[in-house]
Amino acid sequence: MFPLWIAFVVAIALVALGVWVYRRYFRTASGREDRYTPERILTPEQVAMLDYLCETFPDQVVLPNMPLRNMLSIRRAIDRQRATERLRTQKVDFVVCDAEGRPVFAFDVEQYHLSDAKAKAHQLKMKNRILKTAGVRFLFLKNSIHRMPSPNDFRRQLDLAALPRPKPQDAEPQDSARQRLESKMSEYDTLAYPNTGFKESEVMGLSGLMGLGEAKADRKNDLDSPLDSRTESVRRRA
Repeated sequence: MFPLWIAFVVAIALVALGVWVYRRYFRTASGREDRYTPERILTPEQVAMLDYLCETFPDQVVLPNMPLRNMLSIRRAIDRQRATERLRTQKVDFVVCDAEGRPVFAFDVEQYHLSDAKAKAHQLKMKNRILKTAGVRFLFLKNSIHRMPSPNDFRRQLDLAALPRPKPQDAEPQDSARQRLESKMSEYDTLAYPNTGFKESEVMGLSGLMGLGEAKADRKNDLDSPLDSRTESVRRRA
């Protein structure tokens, strides 16, 4: 005959096993026992840059870590599946929306890639082209707000860099879509400020952005100077 304490231990073990089997196979989890831990969504540097952009655009919405598929839709494409895949695989660090909630400016924080630099450069070029066809200016930000201009100066220069918004168009025959798309890209590529050294086919950096005002002034002076010289010549003859 087993001692009483052995029978007691066996009974407890059977009860525990029964509870485990019930909870494991027969009970539907209610979630009341689940516990969670918050994960970091943004790094401290991203938080600081988000605050800076919110100060730059006080009346607009600024969002971090936005996939392109949540920002853009395909207006037209030769291969819609490939165009959809490009949107799925690309994202931007920050996006600024207008009063209607549509993106106006998109930003990536400047980074230097030591590996796969060529592939990453190709991806950035593709991202820039996609955003440009939607009328969204894509720019690089410095990796520290201490290297950025004041919010007022930054906003003033961004107003000069804003792209024209694409106009809604009727559906077109499939054979002419590619030609029209390439024509529209070329039209955007002609929006250049030659004195800055910035090419519209490249992603605009901070130095190119801050030079837009000077380039505009230089172009105005170039246009005004022939008239001024002619006026001075007339005065001398008089």
